[in-house]
Amino acid sequence: MAASILNANGVPLFYSGSPQRWFSATNSGPSLYGTTLNDALYGDAAVSVTMYGGKGDDTYYLYSSKNKAVEFGDGGVDTISTWMSYELPRNFENLTVTGDKRYAFGNDQDNIITGGSGRQTLDGGYGDDVLIGGAGGDVFVVSKGKGSDLIVDFQAADVIRIGGYGFTSFDAVKAKMVQSGADVRLNLSGDEFLVFANKTIAELSAGQFKLEIDRSALRPSFADEFDRLDLWNGTSGTWDSNFWWGAPNGSTLSSNNERQWYIDTDYGPTKSVTPFSIDDGVLTITAARAPGAIRPYINNYEYTSGLLTTYESFTQTYGYFEIRADMPERQGVWPAFWLLPADGSWPPELDVIEMRGQNPNELILTAHSNASGSHTTAATSVHVSDTEGFHSYGLLWTPDELIWFYDDVEVARAPTPDDMHEPMYMIANLAVGGLAGTPTDGLATPAEMKIDYIRAYALGDDFIL
Repeated sequence: MAASILNANGVPLFYSGSPQRWFSATNSGPSLYGTTLNDALYGDAAVSVTMYGGKGDDTYYLYSSKNKAVEFGDGGVDTISTWMSYELPRNFENLTVTGDKRYAFGNDQDNIITGGSGRQTLDGGYGDDVLIGGAGGDVFVVSKGKGSDLIVDFQAADVIRIGGYGFTSFDAVKAKMVQSGADVRLNLSGDEFLVFANKTIAELSAGQFKLEIDRSALRPSFADEFDRLDLWNGTSGTWDSNFWWGAPNGSTLSSNNERQWYIDTDYGPTKSVTPFSIDDGVLTITAARAPGAIRPYINNYEYTSGLLTTYESFTQTYGYFEIRADMPERQGVWPAFWLLPADGSWPPELDVIEMRGQNPNELILTAHSNASGSHTTAATSVHVSDTEGFHSYGLLWTPDELIWFYDDVEVARAPTPDDMHEPMYMIANLAVGGLAGTPTDGLATPAEMKIDYIRAYALGDDFIL
């Protein structure tokens, strides 16, 4: 019988049995089939192949995105092993990801998710999962409504993100911990709990827990729920559709190798193209191919899109800045929500969120600074599993620290640079090209960034980090 491990509820989860047959895709494709026995199926980085296991316990080794694995519902206990970031497809039980700074995401079954050396982000998804980080400082993700998980090897360099349970302080977390024999059990809510194997409560520290933002000491200072789009008309309005330094016909950021032209809503010759629309309290910014008739008026750029800035209407020093949006998952588009100095200087710059449309599981979080006399960045990439639909992206900017949040849960932090203590304004935009590369289909179907709201909060008098 194959080896097993008990999950948080004491249910055995099985590893795949030892292989009895071995198959390689080195000289095959587009399909590779296993047998009714336990199979090992090896992909190849140079071969586009879909591998199908049989009714035994199958182990798939994937070496590039060209390698696909498919299992059916009655196919034994199956494992995917890869160096790449990976999310388990249906009908697979186990996943091992060995690459540094990669993610390993489960499905809606009870999974065994295993990392390797280096740093991985592990999220079992739905089900009662077993998470094994391996060597290196790993990130474990636990979210409300997704079951009770067991972390086998929570080490000093590991961190855990806990969302949806209302934990805003480590004291609140500790109050829900109990020692259960050799393990620590963290009671989350209802019948959900988290088990840290072979740990004592005293071994767990505040710095290992990434929790939800505490809004109690924040004061609302800006909110747009987008029941309508309040555009700047030269004397009043919330949003300007052009950079303050932009030309009358609009603007772009050529230094970023962007391939879109931001339409200025006040410019007559391009009024036939409207990148902004409002429907039921949601603002949509659309990036699309530029009609031939307006290209002479937009410097012959290939695409049009939209940008909104509060440069004329709202600036603030410090606070919490938040957008709730449904980001486009398309090759070559680059949505962002960011802050720039009101005095027109650059850097500094604070990027609350940037994403490459083709990599929706990666959040790009950056602080640009000139404090050293030259342009430097404090940048990090964060992996998240659930990116479909609307999610909130926020940044808490304080005199001492910058803390980024995803769906209200802390995901990254950095010291506040010395040149980041003056007012900034907000920008929301959907770029094409640049960091995201070239759209593979030329945006034959337009891309959309949907925004539910944008809000800002000032630090209250009683704010303590």
